[in-house]
Amino acid sequence: MSEKTPAAGRPGVARRLLEADRRFAAGLLRTVGATVGAGPGHPAASPVAVEPGDRRFTDPAWNGNAYFHLLQQVYLLSARLALESVDALPLGDHDRSVARFLARQVIDAGSPTNVLPGNPAALRTAWRTRGRSLARGAGAFLGDLAAGRRLPKAVADEGLVLGRDLAATSGRVVFRNQLMELLQYEPRTETVHATPMLVSPPWVNKYYVLDLTPGRSVIEWLVDQGHTVFVVSYRNPDASLRDIGFDDYLRDGLLTAIGVIEDITGHDEVNLTGACLGGLLALMLTAWLADDTSPRVGSVTLINTLADFSDVTEFVESSVAGKVYERVLVDLIERATGRRGYLDGRRVDDFFRFLRANELVWRYTGSNWLMGRRPPSSDILTWSSDAMNIPHRAQRYFMREICLRNEFARGQAVLAGRTLRPDKITQDVFVAAARGDHIVPWESAYRTTALLPGAIRFFLSAGGHVAGALSPPGSKVQYWTSEHPFASDPRTWLAEATEHRQGWWESWAAWLADRSGPRRTPPPTGSDRYPPGEPAPGTYVLQKA
Repeated sequence: MSEKTPAAGRPGVARRLLEADRRFAAGLLRTVGATVGAGPGHPAASPVAVEPGDRRFTDPAWNGNAYFHLLQQVYLLSARLALESVDALPLGDHDRSVARFLARQVIDAGSPTNVLPGNPAALRTAWRTRGRSLARGAGAFLGDLAAGRRLPKAVADEGLVLGRDLAATSGRVVFRNQLMELLQYEPRTETVHATPMLVSPPWVNKYYVLDLTPGRSVIEWLVDQGHTVFVVSYRNPDASLRDIGFDDYLRDGLLTAIGVIEDITGHDEVNLTGACLGGLLALMLTAWLADDTSPRVGSVTLINTLADFSDVTEFVESSVAGKVYERVLVDLIERATGRRGYLDGRRVDDFFRFLRANELVWRYTGSNWLMGRRPPSSDILTWSSDAMNIPHRAQRYFMREICLRNEFARGQAVLAGRTLRPDKITQDVFVAAARGDHIVPWESAYRTTALLPGAIRFFLSAGGHVAGALSPPGSKVQYWTSEHPFASDPRTWLAEATEHRQGWWESWAAWLADRSGPRRTPPPTGSDRYPPGEPAPGTYVLQKA
């Protein structure tokens, strides 16, 4: 497959670059004229408008002060020039997307708000505090360096405590091996559904993304709906786990957990709920069990999960940037993890923060380092900054076989001696995606509907990668569903979908109830073979990267 290239007859590169330069010069002249003509203390007209949602330029000084207005407009004009110059280059679609992303990183880093002379709020705060804010900011900067952080802190160290404010749903550790702890949660209803629930969190993050503060916890919600809930809590890998691979996560993680659950509950089937890469692993396990006499999995729920990596495969196979990614960047990552034994989770967190750099990086440069403010307390940001390392072997398999070659979606992935074919997954599947997800684009998550032959429900929520998964009753979060057959184009599906405004958890609860069996007395916590141990959240979740 060849990448799309600019259409024939398109204006030449030199002509388009010249047009971009002329627009920049004309905009600069208008900016100077508007700034001078406005007079002292009067708002100046802005030839280039600030994009909606850009919070960097909300301070009144950006329009009321000639210096800051000129600084803002020159920056916005330069940003427009840079992006128009990239668009003028004779690049294919994938290469242009990469070039625009890199240009945007440079543009965001060069914002005047990132330095003291270009940040009116920071200057005003420094004047008001007689320089104390600058001293606090310098201390925060040095503290981040001393702690090994390459970016400013996004969340306060104190405040939310694991086991009290986060991961606070009451339960016990009922099993532990070198890879994971299995937590069983205490029932909160007089009866429970017969089929227990196993929650598969992403193995590259801490499990409590699904057990945030009370009222926003997926696990708490499932328990309140009468499910006997178990969750896998993975150990934070160090060099001793360098040879842990995907087959270990499948066999010693989810598969072992199912055996423990069967012993405790006496039920020979579980429902699986997986989030992000935990959802992919849940699908892989379901495919691995497909040829067994008893599949042991009743239904599968996928929350913001990517199972078809054809976008990555096409990018690598059909673009220059993709070739560089495969032959340079992937090799560099593998060599680094090979030396250390694992991929440092803090660097992974840094990468994902740069996907939304203005909001998750530069915002805190100004707030923490220039203004001396303490970062906020947030359950989502506390979780996202609590990094998880990735074993070298698992990282290599995921990058090479799953991302670059898309072997699971193609039915060619082999784990623990079996070929995994998604077309053998006949269980009912509930797929939830988020329209604002910058990690798992909803259009990519939608492609899961074409992989699986069973009955599928697809729900699209508003929000991002984590916020889109949080839909407690009363949240009024938008979501979309459709009763039409799945269209090949996700945009066609969305055009035909119905919008709802009461949060999707309640619809999910009804779907689960139909697939969870009759009500029964809650099973005991643990069993003779697997006695209950220390309280949730256990010990593995406390390990730091």
